[in-house]
Amino acid sequence: MKKRDKGLARQIAFQAGLRMGALSLALFLSFGVVHLVQGVRQLLLNPLDTATARLERKLSDGELLLAAPPAEGLPTELRFLQTLEQNGVDLVILLEDGRAVWYDEAAGQMTEGPLPDPFSPEQAAEGIQLRLDPEHGWMATAGARVEDPAGGSALVLAALPLGALARELLPVLAMLTLSTLAAVRMAVWLSRQLTRRLIQPLGAMKQALAAWRGDRYDPPPALPGQDELGELRDAMEQTARQLEQARDRRQQEDETRRQFFADISHELKTPLAVLRARAELMRDGMVDPEEVPVQAEGMLTELEQLQTVVQDLLTLARMQAPGYTVERQVCSLSEILRDAGRSLAQLARKQGVEFALELPECDPARDRVLTHYDRMRQLVMILGENGIKYTKPGGRAGMRLEYRPEGPVVLVWDQGIGIPPEEQGRVFDRFYRGVNRAASPGEGLGLAIARQLSELLEAPVQLESTGPEGSLFSLRPPAAK
Repeated sequence: MKKRDKGLARQIAFQAGLRMGALSLALFLSFGVVHLVQGVRQLLLNPLDTATARLERKLSDGELLLAAPPAEGLPTELRFLQTLEQNGVDLVILLEDGRAVWYDEAAGQMTEGPLPDPFSPEQAAEGIQLRLDPEHGWMATAGARVEDPAGGSALVLAALPLGALARELLPVLAMLTLSTLAAVRMAVWLSRQLTRRLIQPLGAMKQALAAWRGDRYDPPPALPGQDELGELRDAMEQTARQLEQARDRRQQEDETRRQFFADISHELKTPLAVLRARAELMRDGMVDPEEVPVQAEGMLTELEQLQTVVQDLLTLARMQAPGYTVERQVCSLSEILRDAGRSLAQLARKQGVEFALELPECDPARDRVLTHYDRMRQLVMILGENGIKYTKPGGRAGMRLEYRPEGPVVLVWDQGIGIPPEEQGRVFDRFYRGVNRAASPGEGLGLAIARQLSELLEAPVQLESTGPEGSLFSLRPPAAK
């Protein structure tokens, strides 16, 4: 793992440890407060309640009379205070005449006299109070009044130095402190380990991006879970694939553009050279007057070829322009084929070829297609003209409409020279005519325009079969919903 990754792991672990420490401190303080309150209640109120209960029992049994307590012998009757003063708690019984009775630990005997510190007559009879005593420090005090059925009353007071409670609580707090520190340390260690596991995929993604320079993107290994990191990895891979595809398309477009200019230069160079040669011959008087019409006819033929090339190039450029669309509507496919078939039949007769148009009985529901009438007719005409052009005189070409379950299909066939296997993948490329077709008229733009029209109309066109007996093209216009 790199240094920066370690720094990130350290930061995350520090933040996790800090939060764990804060949580542990809060739990530590809460536990201390709860334990302190419970300790005060247990060490202060329990002896107080026991002393009060025993005093009430002695009063009810007649062993003591608070209305007229004896001048002597009273400490002996309250000797039970000695057994209750444990864990630092002090107990005192204050009589109505102001005398106080308690167990003197220093003398080891019951004592009576003025109310000793830290007790005071104003101490509330109920509840726990905290007070600061100069000698004993912070004290927790509580009291309870006991009524004698025969008359009179006494106040039972209890006092607990909090220092004694703290000494008892200290081992527990020490253990809690050690466990808290251990928990914080363990949290930091676990946070760093978990953070490393989270950062490792990020490091792998970074290395994959660093190694990618526009060539093949090698994605990092797939993550076991589809969490946010997995989604980030998949998004990176998808973006890289899209960039690679865009790069490939750009390279292909650049190559197509270079090939386009090379092809158009080749296609225009020959007729221009012929036109210039004939014009120079006529200018220099090297053409007999009776041959001038022949030369002019040849020049006109070359100009017509140039005009066809330019017109086809304009058609291609217009269809490839960004945002170029056509408005499609519901049309009758058989009507389009019938319209194009009339023109193709006339062209076939001029070439000495028989053209056949095969239309089944019209099914209005299956004959409706979503297309543009003129562009679809143009597409059909290109396919038909291509078949007629490569069919030898005396041969046959034609079109056939079939209604299939997946939709209508137009099949255009011919009895031409066929297409070699190595050339079948390029029949729709612009200016490509193949080895066997070099002697045929045309500039090799017809099928390229057909491919553009099929994409524009969303009507796939493809070469179904070919061989020495001819070729078969299919066209699938989208059926109207």
